[in-house]
Amino acid sequence: MSQSQSMKALAEELLLERDTDQEVAELVHREFEGNPDAEWVALGQEENNYSIVENQQSEAMAALTELLTNSNDAVTLKNFYQRYGDSYSGDEFENTHEAAEELVDEDDAEITLTARGEPNGPFSLSIYDNGTGQPRERFESTFLNVLTPGKLKQEFNFLQGRYGMGSTGVLPFCGDRGFKLIISASYDEPEKWAWSLVRKNRDRTRYEYLIIDDEVPTFEGPINDKTYGSFVKCFEYQSEIKSEINQYFRRRLERYLVQSPLPIKLADERYDGYGGVYTKGLLPRLQDNRKFIQDVDEIEYTFDNDILGTKTIHIYLMKADDIISEEGLSEYGKVNFVRGRKHEKQAILFTLNGQTHGDQGQTFLKRRCNFNRVAKDALVVIDFSDINDADIVDLFKPSRDRLQSKEPAQVLKEELEEVVSENEMLRKEEQRRRNRMAKEDTEELEDDILEEILSKNPALKGYLKAGQKQPTIDTEGEKDLEYEGQFYPDHFEIVKKYTSRTNYDLWEGADGQYTKRIPENQESKQRFELNAEDDYLTRNTEPGEIKPSLPNIVKSVRLKDGILTLTLEPPEGAVVGHTMPLQLTVEPAQTGDGTLTRTIQIEITEPVEKEEKKPPQEEKQPNTQGFDFPDAYWVEKEEWDEHDFDEQSIVSVEPTHEGEMVLFINRDSAPLVNFIRRHNLRESGKEFVQRTYKLGIIFYSIGQYLELENEYGDDPAWEEVDLSTVIETTMKGVAQSLLEQTVSDDQLDKYTI
Repeated sequence: MSQSQSMKALAEELLLERDTDQEVAELVHREFEGNPDAEWVALGQEENNYSIVENQQSEAMAALTELLTNSNDAVTLKNFYQRYGDSYSGDEFENTHEAAEELVDEDDAEITLTARGEPNGPFSLSIYDNGTGQPRERFESTFLNVLTPGKLKQEFNFLQGRYGMGSTGVLPFCGDRGFKLIISASYDEPEKWAWSLVRKNRDRTRYEYLIIDDEVPTFEGPINDKTYGSFVKCFEYQSEIKSEINQYFRRRLERYLVQSPLPIKLADERYDGYGGVYTKGLLPRLQDNRKFIQDVDEIEYTFDNDILGTKTIHIYLMKADDIISEEGLSEYGKVNFVRGRKHEKQAILFTLNGQTHGDQGQTFLKRRCNFNRVAKDALVVIDFSDINDADIVDLFKPSRDRLQSKEPAQVLKEELEEVVSENEMLRKEEQRRRNRMAKEDTEELEDDILEEILSKNPALKGYLKAGQKQPTIDTEGEKDLEYEGQFYPDHFEIVKKYTSRTNYDLWEGADGQYTKRIPENQESKQRFELNAEDDYLTRNTEPGEIKPSLPNIVKSVRLKDGILTLTLEPPEGAVVGHTMPLQLTVEPAQTGDGTLTRTIQIEITEPVEKEEKKPPQEEKQPNTQGFDFPDAYWVEKEEWDEHDFDEQSIVSVEPTHEGEMVLFINRDSAPLVNFIRRHNLRESGKEFVQRTYKLGIIFYSIGQYLELENEYGDDPAWEEVDLSTVIETTMKGVAQSLLEQTVSDDQLDKYTI
């Protein structure tokens, strides 16, 4: 057998027959240990490369996505070379998606991710693409470098993988030994393959690759029926998801692969009869399953940071479980996009060219935005594809899987919190779901029970609400609006008074000029009636524009169901009494000149005094008059599933946008049920114990929540901590002895049979 044939046989054996660390180690021992021609060279010729390789992506899926990004680049670049040859500038396209759409026939593009191994056991992941491939003379400088593998791509502005992360970022997740196989042949030199095997050398604390006779191994001829392109195989890949590749694995992958420029085939050789599926990422898959989407909101928002600039915020709201049930849809349909661990960690995605570069978890929506009910069904995506290279490193870490701890990221989170918290679509659905859960509860909490508890701990009175509660928003009377806008709008009017989408008044021109008053220290919203489609401002074909004469005062733009909402902020340096005209031009439109125009007068008014929250005051006397309780509702055993309760669950604590709290208390919790069973109580005694228990749960839950919020609310270390979950956990301990501490022996004697 010739040297070329021998090297081909080894490459095929590694590619098609070996999947685990042990299997590869046995081949290495058989073929290369003691072989004087075989040598292991430090990856990138960097002896101290261990820390470089290890300090990249923190998630296996994020690292894997980098390889798929490189494959997208390779296929796109091959087609670019085939069209332009050597006559190019590198800036022919703005981004990868534009280049792929223009250059690549998707039927000819081939990117395949294949899982091999034993079902539910260790497995390998192989990626093949029919892209440019690498000629033998460039194999080491590209695939086997650690600092400059993306250097050749940097002359092309539209490529994504210009930073070399995908080449080595997967190595820490390639089993205990770090085995990774790379095979490649250039598209213009087919069947001339080069390959090498990378491994982790723990003794020398480095990653290294195989060479034979001072060169990477080579061979000629097809391999696995391919004549050019690149194979990358990660052995015993350390993904926590070992299910069939089209199930949980795909859901986790698509959290990072949000919108791929080209389709990727997912194949699985661990299971018989699996033919494979194609994905272009999370958002295309979501659009293919629109029946599970309740609504989508698109907001054009200008951040108070030059690096962030103006971005479009997409908010996707999935249908609630009760609506899915009513419509006869599968309850598992939406779990591809929300719910579960993937959503707990990644409910908000910051993307660049369709790849997630940073994220925020479900806690952001629950704690910072107070969406306790809809957080599990809401997905937020912000695209940063237009950000320049210099600014990328200020916003995202070089690993491209999380935000930097710098000012742009801080501004992003703070202002995103404000935008999402005030979103009408989410607030309306949050209230609907809460109202549905809060069944009528007419049980009164007797003053004598309350005074008994307060007399034992008067400080608890500080957690009662003083004064009148704000009325509950009535969402039952407003039916869902069926709206169909026009591709080219022809109607643009000023809204002078807005209550809801079906209840607002337009400004009549006969009334004179419309004046919008904005406090000197506060933003204000101004709405218009514009009969355009919801995606008018963000669609790919002939997108619309809103051109303000004073762009610096327009903070955000939102178009939904025919209502255009502008968030306006007072201009810098403006003084009370200052007026200025604001002209708004909408184009394209179905008019003679293709535009619609309206002008309003802006007037700066006196600053608004903002109320400061006062700390709870301790009262010496337990008098309860003049105070009110948080809304609290019993949850029966048959309702456990709706609240994710079991017998050990005590309470669910849900802050509202009005600064109040809503509590759902488990009437069939073990501590309450067991206390009643231990004592032979009359019916009146059982009712007394339940009311006492309910009051105690209210006090201790709210008390702990407020104390934690006051103590740690601004602590960055607690940013991703859901205080509600903390309280719900600690109350499991409090409830064990709550009734023993609260109900006296005399009271038990009174109610015992």
